[in-house]
Order: sequence, then structure tokens, then C-alpha cells
Amino acid sequence: MNYNVIAYLIYLPISFYISVILGKVFYRNGRYFILEAFSGDETITNAINHFLLVGYYLLNLGYDAYSLSFWPNIMSTKDLINELSLHLGSLILGLGLIHYFNIYSIIYFSKEIKSLYTKV
Repeated sequence: MNYNVIAYLIYLPISFYISVILGKVFYRNGRYFILEAFSGDETITNAINHFLLVGYYLLNLGYDAYSLSFWPNIMSTKDLINELSLHLGSLILGLGLIHYFNIYSIIYFSKEIKSLYTKV
């Protein structure tokens, strides 16, 4: 029995599901946050929201595919569970860090744009 193939068949659908579902949640709910940060400017909000969604999907799905090349040879069920938890945990941790970085960036850039509007 090839445990690596089993691990890939488990990992890919779960990581794809996490990426797609979270992307939809971030896109739908993040719009309100961005809209508030940019004082109701819907043009900027829609542009930023679409940009973040595309970048999110490219980054996550690319990471999912790329990370498969770093899996060691899995010899037992214990190794299978360890590798799955390591790779899925890394994915989720990375998504959390990127999410907070995006929130910080939106707040920072919204303040910069507001200061530009007040100077004009």
C-alpha cells in the first residue's frame, strides 16, 4: 500500500476545500471591513476585494500543489497522520498570518488614502 498516494488523496481535497470556503467567507465578509476602512468608497472596495481574492486563491492553491514535493516517503499510518497534520496545520497557520497581514495593510493604506484626500 502506498501511503503517499493516500495522503495526497486526503490532503488535496481538504486543502482545496479550506482554500475555497475561506476565500468565499473572506470575500463576502471582508467587503464590509474594506468598505468601512475606505469611508464607503465602493470603487476602491470592490477593486481591493477582487484583488485580494485572486491573490488568495493563487497563493493557496499554489502552496497546496508546491507543498506536495516536500512530503517524505510515508511508511505507516502514524506517519500518514503526522504528515497530514503537519501540512494542513502549516496551511491553516499560514492563512491566519496572511489574513492578519491583510487586515493591517488595509488599515494602513486606508489611513494613507484618507490623508491624501484631506490634503487636496
